[in-house]
Amino acid sequence: MRLLAIYFTIVSTFSFGQSYFQQEVNYIIQVTLDDKNHILRGEEEFEYVNNSPDQLDKIYIHLWPNAYRDGNSALGKQLYANGEELLAFGPDSVKGNIDSLDFKLNHQPVKWSFDPENKDICIIELPMPIKTGERISISTPFRVKIPSGEISRLGHIDQSYQITQWYPKPAVYDKHGWNPIPYLNQGEFYSEYGSFDVSITLPENYIVGATGDLQTASEIAFMNEKAKEGEAKFRKPGADTKSFRGANDFPPSSSTFKTIRYKQSNVHDFAWFADKRYQVLKGEVTLPHSKRNVTSWALFTPKNAPLWSNAIEYINDGTYYYSLWNGDYPYNNVTAVDGTISAGGGMEYPNVTVIGNASSATELEIVIVHEVGHNWFYGQLGTNERVHGWMDEGMNTHNEVRYMQTKYPNNTAMSDMVMNGRFHMDHLSHHDMNDIFFRTIAMLGEDQPIETHSAEFTSANYGAVMYQKTGLVFHYLMDYLGEEKFDECMQEYYRRWEFKHPMPEDMRNVLEACSGKDLSWLFDDLITTTNHIDYKIARAKTVGNETQVTVKNVGQVNGPIPVSIVDGEGKVISKEWIEPSDSKKSTITLPGTGAVVIDQGKMVPELNRANNSYRSSGLFKKGEKLKFEFLFGDNERSHSNVYWTPLIAGNYYDKLMLGAAFHNFTIAPSKFQYFVAPMYSFGRNSVSGVADLSVVNHPKKAFKLSRFGVSVKSFKHDSTYRENNSYFITVQPYWFAKIGSRNKKAVNYSNTIRIQSMYRKDQFGPTHFEHVGAYAQYEFDYKIPDHRLNVKVRNTYLANVKNTDQFARATVEAKYGFRYLRTKNEREIEIRWFGGFQYFDQIQFNTSPVGQFNPIQYAMSLTGESGAQDLFVDEYYFGRNQTTGLWAQQRNSNMGGFRTTGNFGTVDQWMTSGNVWLELPYVPKVIGGFVDVGAFYDGFSVKTASNIGVGFQLKDVFGVYFPLWMSSDLDASFGNAAYGQKVKFTFKYNFLQNPPKLGGIL
Repeated sequence: MRLLAIYFTIVSTFSFGQSYFQQEVNYIIQVTLDDKNHILRGEEEFEYVNNSPDQLDKIYIHLWPNAYRDGNSALGKQLYANGEELLAFGPDSVKGNIDSLDFKLNHQPVKWSFDPENKDICIIELPMPIKTGERISISTPFRVKIPSGEISRLGHIDQSYQITQWYPKPAVYDKHGWNPIPYLNQGEFYSEYGSFDVSITLPENYIVGATGDLQTASEIAFMNEKAKEGEAKFRKPGADTKSFRGANDFPPSSSTFKTIRYKQSNVHDFAWFADKRYQVLKGEVTLPHSKRNVTSWALFTPKNAPLWSNAIEYINDGTYYYSLWNGDYPYNNVTAVDGTISAGGGMEYPNVTVIGNASSATELEIVIVHEVGHNWFYGQLGTNERVHGWMDEGMNTHNEVRYMQTKYPNNTAMSDMVMNGRFHMDHLSHHDMNDIFFRTIAMLGEDQPIETHSAEFTSANYGAVMYQKTGLVFHYLMDYLGEEKFDECMQEYYRRWEFKHPMPEDMRNVLEACSGKDLSWLFDDLITTTNHIDYKIARAKTVGNETQVTVKNVGQVNGPIPVSIVDGEGKVISKEWIEPSDSKKSTITLPGTGAVVIDQGKMVPELNRANNSYRSSGLFKKGEKLKFEFLFGDNERSHSNVYWTPLIAGNYYDKLMLGAAFHNFTIAPSKFQYFVAPMYSFGRNSVSGVADLSVVNHPKKAFKLSRFGVSVKSFKHDSTYRENNSYFITVQPYWFAKIGSRNKKAVNYSNTIRIQSMYRKDQFGPTHFEHVGAYAQYEFDYKIPDHRLNVKVRNTYLANVKNTDQFARATVEAKYGFRYLRTKNEREIEIRWFGGFQYFDQIQFNTSPVGQFNPIQYAMSLTGESGAQDLFVDEYYFGRNQTTGLWAQQRNSNMGGFRTTGNFGTVDQWMTSGNVWLELPYVPKVIGGFVDVGAFYDGFSVKTASNIGVGFQLKDVFGVYFPLWMSSDLDASFGNAAYGQKVKFTFKYNFLQNPPKLGGIL
């Protein structure tokens, strides 16, 4: 292996020297802040050095302030798609742009134009190509209207300024060509290294934090004096930081202006932040390798002083540990500022980071350390964040979590920040937060590969995969290699690629050469696919003072796996790694005896940890110990958690029901899930309730998720036979699947299949009848801003096993919704179409309530016995078979969808209908109007029906509907019923039916 490592080192070094190149850009910028009109006026000149082997006849320039012009920019579209509408609908005063541009090449006018698709990019046409090794000078004036800080990263809130991505900047030219990218919130940046010489003019009472080393002597003295004041206020023993909370008004701007100058080399961006209220703290950190001293700065508003009083400690510790693990910080200053940022908890720039509001000291420390850490993973290792975001955010998350584990080994950061220790979740660390977040997304079948373009992630996966999962898999690698070897490899990666643009293959070359390991399982599997890790203990046998363990790979990744012998306290007695192998089973012998555990430290991002333990004693050695807990909690690896909660329920037949639910529904769901809820029914004088058991799988192909399960329901039947023990029971095996591959970019549609069979027994006193049946349903969801479409196609078969009654039918339902008011007071209209055709039936009708086979009939919307439409008992009814009274007014929207009707329109032939729901303007959004129209064939003729009304509707869960007009036949079907009987309501709630969706369509 050592020879292999030497070979990789030689080959990768030779390849690097032969093919790698990097452009250089050196800036001189003068800018003035107009804080009355929130305008920047500037002059820029930059030297562009062509180090590529190509002649360049054009240069792409980023003009990212133009992303804030309106909702038609790439940023505006992305924000709008995520439900953020300020840029699309806000007044002109909150928007921004860059103008007054006049590009010159070596002081001569040059032709330039905006990119046809993205106005935050322009193209300079060069009169003569730049040859390899040549330098040119490009200059331009510019004016920036600073947008509201509520939109994204560039902006202001009153006179607090975050000036980021603010000047014309050349796009990167690398081995793949030009990389002109529009500004986006989700998906960050890629810029050329060089130097900056920036002069900023603004009122003299502003305090500024910026990239680079401050050059202006008077400003250095000013900042040092502010730091002395801050030390006296916040750092001396007995300092009352709480007294500053709320003292946050802006003082008047000075009428005298100052010009301050910053210089910095080996950076790829320049940002600055200005606020007249800033309090200042100054510190110093000694770097672990070079012992060089770096100055640290914390700038914060008075209201946040209670949290920020220890910010220098966080900045220093972050700088020290990142230097220790990766390589010393190369710059002289490191700064964190308290900002008005809207794009997340914090945002990084070279030497300086802006931090959003934090709710606790722990949260503030985590964010500061993460953002300071970007000085390595973004600042010094300048990856293409838009394409390979994990090399920036994910590697930084790994270091952030390692920092918390190192400084606070017993931290309960997740418990403190999320649940505050409630619901048995008082033991969850910062690492657990990443682990649980990722495993929850993955168990739902909605994860994506780590190596996904940033803009192609779903919003959930942008965090759960690019940040959290990457951090987890590199913790896995660190555990596998050992911290010493891992640090050696990361420092070599840093040394070789500092101030350059590494790609994934470059990182892989270094890590494999340094470690001497084949890391295919990491780079070809965990990073580029969504294959899941799952190892189980197949067998464990004690032989003397040793334990022989057989481990089986039942997952999709062939990676290394740690196996440990632990004592009764969970302390590791011995630990061995099983190396990747083509064999599905591996056997090793470990010294010591005790319980056998796979991945005792939870460093391997496995979805299913229920098969990771083998106890040395007990009846069920492979099973986890049962642990009963109240309500819900987290999915503990060491126990089979059984959660319970008291239940109270009721319906018209069962009356009051009292019982308890037993389940294992947790954050980070289990592979096997169950929900059992028995309740004593006072109307039935027996037990009613529901149960659902299912197993989830994640196939490599065809399906994102596959769920096999069985559902059982039993309740009292109806009031006619109440004196007898009438009831129904259904047993329903089902299969549910999300169609598609997880190894693709985010899409705005989803496809699902559900196949469900049923055995149903209806007991009516001394008689009963039984049904069997099945249906197959395909559902398509499509969603883009302002528009959504849902289509369901279903085929159903049902038979009565007590006689020859049977039928089959096909139905199609389509719903299209669109926003007709595109303002903050958005309103939507939904149009629905239904068509159903019964293509086979063999039914013998009679008048007996027991024998009548009402479920075969289509209905516009029944007056009573609405539950008869619910053939497979998928929904919940207060009075499933009631024909009179309030509970008979519960309707189902699954057929004709009429929001109110009598028995008119109940047929066993064919039916079609159209329904409209309009959210009304100027009233609460839940109030709307409806129109229903339909036609059906009753065996003799085609008939029609229609009605109009208003109603109250909470999504698809609950609604109340009041008719205002009905067609004559429809109105006549109510007979002499009072108006109140024409008012209908819906209640549609079945959380067991399908797995949840996150953030709409994923």
